Amino acid sequence: MKKCFVVLFSLCCFSLNQAQEIDVTRLEKIGPVTGFIKTERGITLNCGDNSQVQVTVLAPDLIRIRASFAKPVPSKDHSWAIAKDDWQIPLWTISETKNAITIATSEIEAVIERSPLLIDFRDAHTHQTINADEQPMAYDAKAVLAPIMFDPSAGQFVAAAKKLGFDEHFYGLGEKAAPLDKRRGFFVNWNSDTPGYTVGRDPIYQTIPFYLGLQKGAAYGIFFDNSYRSYFDFGRLSQERTWFGAEGGELNYYFFYGPSIKKIVSRYADLTGHMPLVPLWALGVQQCRYSYYPESVVDEVVRQYREHDLPLDVIYLDIHYMNGYRVFTFDPKRFPDPKGLIDRLSKQGVKTVVIVDPGVKYQPSMAGAPAINSSKPELQPQDQRYYVFDQGLAGKYFQHRTTDQLFIPRVWPGDSTFVDFTSPQARRWWGDLHRAYTDNGVAGIWNDMNEPADFIDQTGKNQMDVVSYDEGENSTHAKNRNVFALLMARATYEGLARLQPDRRPFVITRAGYAGIQRYSTMWTGDTNSTWDSLALNVPMFTTLGLSGEPFVGSDVGGFIGRATGELLVRSYQIGFLAPFFRNHHAIDGYDQEPWRFGKYYEDIIRRYLKLRYQLLPFLYTTLEEAHRTGVPLFRPLMLNYQDDPNTYNLDDEFMIGEDLLVAPIVKPDLTSRLVYLPKGIWYDYWTNKRFTGGAMIRAAAPLDTVPMFVRGGAIIPMAPEMKYVGEKTADPITFAVYPDEKDSASTTLYEDDGISPAYLNGTFSRTSMVVRRAANSYLVNLKAREGNYNPGSRSFVFVIKSAIRPRSITIADDGRPRTVVVK
Repeated sequence: MKKCFVVLFSLCCFSLNQAQEIDVTRLEKIGPVTGFIKTERGITLNCGDNSQVQVTVLAPDLIRIRASFAKPVPSKDHSWAIAKDDWQIPLWTISETKNAITIATSEIEAVIERSPLLIDFRDAHTHQTINADEQPMAYDAKAVLAPIMFDPSAGQFVAAAKKLGFDEHFYGLGEKAAPLDKRRGFFVNWNSDTPGYTVGRDPIYQTIPFYLGLQKGAAYGIFFDNSYRSYFDFGRLSQERTWFGAEGGELNYYFFYGPSIKKIVSRYADLTGHMPLVPLWALGVQQCRYSYYPESVVDEVVRQYREHDLPLDVIYLDIHYMNGYRVFTFDPKRFPDPKGLIDRLSKQGVKTVVIVDPGVKYQPSMAGAPAINSSKPELQPQDQRYYVFDQGLAGKYFQHRTTDQLFIPRVWPGDSTFVDFTSPQARRWWGDLHRAYTDNGVAGIWNDMNEPADFIDQTGKNQMDVVSYDEGENSTHAKNRNVFALLMARATYEGLARLQPDRRPFVITRAGYAGIQRYSTMWTGDTNSTWDSLALNVPMFTTLGLSGEPFVGSDVGGFIGRATGELLVRSYQIGFLAPFFRNHHAIDGYDQEPWRFGKYYEDIIRRYLKLRYQLLPFLYTTLEEAHRTGVPLFRPLMLNYQDDPNTYNLDDEFMIGEDLLVAPIVKPDLTSRLVYLPKGIWYDYWTNKRFTGGAMIRAAAPLDTVPMFVRGGAIIPMAPEMKYVGEKTADPITFAVYPDEKDSASTTLYEDDGISPAYLNGTFSRTSMVVRRAANSYLVNLKAREGNYNPGSRSFVFVIKSAIRPRSITIADDGRPRTVVVK
């Protein structure tokens, strides 16, 4: 969100440079297999050096490898990332030869060579190798990598090296300022406050140690569940190997087999958690600035949106709404009546989201300070005592150092404390504090600065001896930094769910770890208002989607620097299709609300804002698919066209679901561009011109047009224009039909109340339909609706995007009355 006062890069850069020189071939290798014990789910290998390896079959396409070096595997087994541990035991077999042990399911084989200990994952049907160890699993028994160790308390370095395929591509790793295909890249996972990052800057805000490998059209996935600082090398300097490792903890990874990428991404969601549906209004237009204050400015921004006929659903309050940067308070001068303000905005259809940072102002109470005895302590003076600090101190909810001294970093309030979110009692307390917001009508919470940022030292050195409860382990910052934001988001989400059980929580975060999608949406942090930064949107959004985070977006227009009208328009032409759609800018930058650069640019932006609301039925249906299956809404083309090598490095185009392909402009002064269309029939969204795919075309792209194409065979459901979600009933719903080469098309429309979690219990509506040509007519077949949600009576309009105008239409509606119009 903000620039930091002090940024210290020297130690971080030194560590990174040292890390890039890691030679995993020098590490101590695990000993050969001397025997094994069969368990219900797999085997435990005993090794000649007293190491142990557990091979656990979780599903036919999912195997876990857990290694402990020079000692048995610990009995304690806990991960903050894992959501599912009650897997139904699949059918599996074990067989032996003199040299190897093979575990086989219906989909995958794990062939374990005894000496040296090497694991080869193979397709169970073809017996072809999918992924194989290049050397045995290894560890730093002799401290040969000591110079790179950031925290001496972290433990030993652990690593696994895999053979590098000649044509192998790599995807994933979450939030990385890098191209879509990570081949030949080297990456570090260490959540870091990195304002104004550029291409190649690494690490940045998030840690998602999950990646996909793709070779010869077949894919696998590896999730290295280790929260210590970790490294991934995808053949940066080697023609033989890739490797991943960490500065402590266990060598603990999950191996997924597709061969479909969609299947792997879906299974990863099963393991680490499916994204819950956000409230429908969260798909609306959102506006923010660091900061809008006092409350009269907030009123004026909303008034201007309405006066300019620009849709708006959400307004944000950044850090200046607080009383002296104290979280869970309101500034008595700038925001004397927060509920009154929020109620006024709500009557105009605008929800309010507030920022909540993790730093609690360090403020011991003054001697003789009166107690804050109020049902609304957030509105009371905080100068003599600060109720949040008092409660946290009394409950022992704050982090401390190994000396038992309170850990006191410095962030926006000055000297501060951080909550120990590994403590269940602290998480519950933090979650319940959000009553200060929900009682005043706040609709959502924005977690920022949660890497966690520390103005004293951005690298984490100041926090090396910080201790967290961590399920009774009392472990240090080396293990817990990367999960800090995950657990803060968990505390926030669970608190909101308790306070408002009839509403879906809306949480947004800057930092995170694997599994963050269970609790929060995210955005890509403090980007620059530059064309290079804009171009990063596409590979970053698509990579995050492949990494288990479907609800993503960036600051439209960029956060740092000064945009131009052209840059802002092109940014909106990507953002209007991203799940999270927010314009946000820094306090010291030029204003960038849609009207700031004049009517010409504003008119173009308005067109895309209104189109966003028309596309909401399509977007929401695709988002529900992401919730249910884990397959993201915002996709790289290779996800839908895995058998097409032309898509493997394509990171300046994207797709929304299966049906909409977009080729945005990410450079200035362009009025056309080359667009690759995969195989099949495609329609220009704006002109309905039909193309045959499997070819590159040149598409017109004047400033008011972003090249968009609809897949032949798709039906796009659309709603009327709205100023905000819920302004009026979505009536009629228009189905734009784009026939394929067989003159047929199909889709599904998902609907629910958009507010409550009742959809989890079957209160939803799913309507499937098929449209096909029969001679000079079209037959529309509406299948029986699934679910018990009644969306009410409305009209369906079918628009056939075909050169041949049908003479007649036949509607088959499974006996339910409905008004249908065909154009």
